[in-house]
Amino acid sequence: MTTSLPRWDMTVVYPGLESPEFTTGFAATITAIDGLAQLFNEAGVGQRATPLPAGELSALFERVIERMNAVNEQVDTLDAYIHAFVATDSRNNLAQAKLSELQSHLVRMDQLDTRFAAWIGTLDTDTLIAQSTVAREHAYVLERARQQAAHLMSPAEEDLAAELSTSGATAWGKLHSNLTSQLMVPFEEASESTQLPMSMIRNLAFEADRDLRQRGYEAELASWATVAVPLAAALNGIKGEVNTLASRRAWSSPLAAALFDNNIDRPTLDAMLQAAHESLPDFRRYLKTKAQALGLPALAWFDMFAPVGHSSKVWAYDGARNFIIEQFGSYSSTLSDYADRAFREQWIDAEPRPGKRDGAFVCASAATSRASLPISSRPLAA
Repeated sequence: MTTSLPRWDMTVVYPGLESPEFTTGFAATITAIDGLAQLFNEAGVGQRATPLPAGELSALFERVIERMNAVNEQVDTLDAYIHAFVATDSRNNLAQAKLSELQSHLVRMDQLDTRFAAWIGTLDTDTLIAQSTVAREHAYVLERARQQAAHLMSPAEEDLAAELSTSGATAWGKLHSNLTSQLMVPFEEASESTQLPMSMIRNLAFEADRDLRQRGYEAELASWATVAVPLAAALNGIKGEVNTLASRRAWSSPLAAALFDNNIDRPTLDAMLQAAHESLPDFRRYLKTKAQALGLPALAWFDMFAPVGHSSKVWAYDGARNFIIEQFGSYSSTLSDYADRAFREQWIDAEPRPGKRDGAFVCASAATSRASLPISSRPLAA
């Protein structure tokens, strides 16, 4: 590379983590959460024993859901903003501190989400939808809440589960992200010993040189082995919490709870798995053909992503950017314009570097899920 690769431009939200604007926005978000909790308490959401008349109920629902959507938008923007710093540099102590501070307040949002679901579970949602335009616009949310309400523990148990999550699965997930993003891999390159981030080591799988691919693969496995114990503990801690809560919430299995969280049903999952199973002969035939093209009796794991054929072309980032936009444009101008905007406004953080999470990911997954569905589960990491 002759030019530096782009990084996310987060100044469209706040100038920086130390800026007065961020401090003000953070405080405003916490105040908004406080206000939502006060509304829930004053209205008796999830606590009222006597049903409200239909007209009053419709008005209250509209007031609650509109406030929840507004607060969720603030929370999700702040959450995604902080995660953008943590995900690309887990050694950023200020970002980590702000994330921990925010997560303590997100516990209260989770508790309010649960109260909302419990409340909806007590209502005649069909009548509510018939009487309220806002309720009709949120019919899917109401149905999801009704289903979730059937799988809630007692209010005290749900509150405790939310409070423990920050030192449970959320903490284990943070450990996994921090550990994997900071892991440096010893590697021999051009007869010199160096240390590379795991993301750069894994990129060696796409090299044409088979020896380089193999050495990268072996270096990767050796480095993962050095952190096997904490990573196994993180996985066990997360899945242990999932299994316990799924049982306590009367799900038939952790899989059933996961299907609900991901908005699909078992027949859909089975159909996808069946399609994958039926495609295995085609994949095997492809892999055997690729081995022949590479002059190998069979593919090793480090050959899976090896390039086939030869090319002397070197792609600069700008050239790759223009190629993507052009190819998208041959299919859809809307898609091409969207890609162009993503590049132009620096929605892409392209550079692999120490402290950055590996793989392709976004930091707005929490915002996407919660804005459309107030009762959805908050991801462990964005």
